[in-house]
Amino acid sequence: MKRSIILASLFLLLLSLLSFANNQNFMDEIEVIANVGPYAAVIPQKLMFETTKGYWLIPLEDEWFEVEPEMSFGHFSGNPDQKSRIQDSNCFLVETNCPVNIIFEGTPLTHLDGSTTLPTTYWAFRSLGVNDIPISFPRIPFLPPISPLQLIPVQEIGYFGDSSDIPRGPDFDIRPEWLDLIVDLVTGMIWPTPEKVESSQVYTGINEKGVYAFQVFGFAGVRENISAVKAGDYVGEIRLTVSADS
Repeated sequence: MKRSIILASLFLLLLSLLSFANNQNFMDEIEVIANVGPYAAVIPQKLMFETTKGYWLIPLEDEWFEVEPEMSFGHFSGNPDQKSRIQDSNCFLVETNCPVNIIFEGTPLTHLDGSTTLPTTYWAFRSLGVNDIPISFPRIPFLPPISPLQLIPVQEIGYFGDSSDIPRGPDFDIRPEWLDLIVDLVTGMIWPTPEKVESSQVYTGINEKGVYAFQVFGFAGVRENISAVKAGDYVGEIRLTVSADS
């Protein structure tokens, strides 16, 4: 009797297994979820190049590399007749995983004791793209060096600074000399005028994730009266702020 019950139980178990094996639609699932918040990072960047290959005095290859970000207008003699200057293009790289707005602001060159300022204006651009640095480019003899994408301005964002205190122009010195090759890429190069300068500039063209480059040129000069500019060191600041696109 006991043996019959055991055999019957085994038979029923076998039938259940065969039935499960023949039915392939029995399934369930566990959902796996996560959430990634909006985030962005800003990296200031300044690039320089040096010739790494050449034949006699003819350059054949240039290497671009990073140096400490800084916009230096150099030494002004204090002579009120000295021309104002436009300075090199520093970059900001913005990496984001969401749409963002970019805000540009800047402070004038100010004496270390805070007593006087130099007329200072800034000029922002969206760049063509982003190259990994360092990078080398071949140099075609007798032609200017090829620039990384982040040094090729393609979309003007605008001037920012104090519209009531603009460096005298439109004649100016370019520092360093190679910068004129980049400035030539900017069609319709115009010295800032009061109606063009805002206290800040906002760029709203970042609509998806990616890495973007922005350039900032600077204008600075002395004043018409010698006593209006105190001798000494002056410092200013360029700020780029990223805000979520609401």
